[in-house]
Amino acid sequence: MRGLTALILSLAFYSGLAAHAATDLSPIGCAWDKLSAAEQTRLRDEFKVELRKGSFDILFANPDAASAGDAARQCQLNVTPAQIEHLALGLARRAAEEKAKKGIVDHGESADSVKTALGKVHEGKREVIGDALACPGPHTMVGEWDESLKGAIRRANLRFQDGRAYSFVSLALYAILAQEGTMRRMAGTADACSPN
Repeated sequence: MRGLTALILSLAFYSGLAAHAATDLSPIGCAWDKLSAAEQTRLRDEFKVELRKGSFDILFANPDAASAGDAARQCQLNVTPAQIEHLALGLARRAAEEKAKKGIVDHGESADSVKTALGKVHEGKREVIGDALACPGPHTMVGEWDESLKGAIRRANLRFQDGRAYSFVSLALYAILAQEGTMRRMAGTADACSPN
């Protein structure tokens, strides 16, 4: 009987972890679909990566709370002004995901590879990275984060013909983790961003 109880508790623990890891991004998906084509293009075009010696900076697009609020209303999301600010940040990160996936496809590989690699990301790192990248401003990459995502991509065993596509998988992963962070902030389950 004790063994059965331990098994049930263990299953509950691990299913709780899985539920925690699988942050629902559907509000961002709906809001993205409600944005005008011009706003989607602006958000994609403003996403940049600046290379630095031994590192790089990710610059997500400038969020637009007014567009995000309008999209939220069209999606019938019941959100506060503070949550709209986080949703706007999430939409800027969704644009980065879209642009990165286009980079994968442009190099002759499948954008589905991102989902495969995402399943290999360490859960603890997934949350830490996502919560940090969900904050406003440019983000300088942390070597430990980059190594963690490179490890996830290796474990995904993608076997790309064009090795240049791997960097776009990393960028898409960063963008998805950042979206998860914005959703956690909208739900009040992530710490507030540190002031710059």
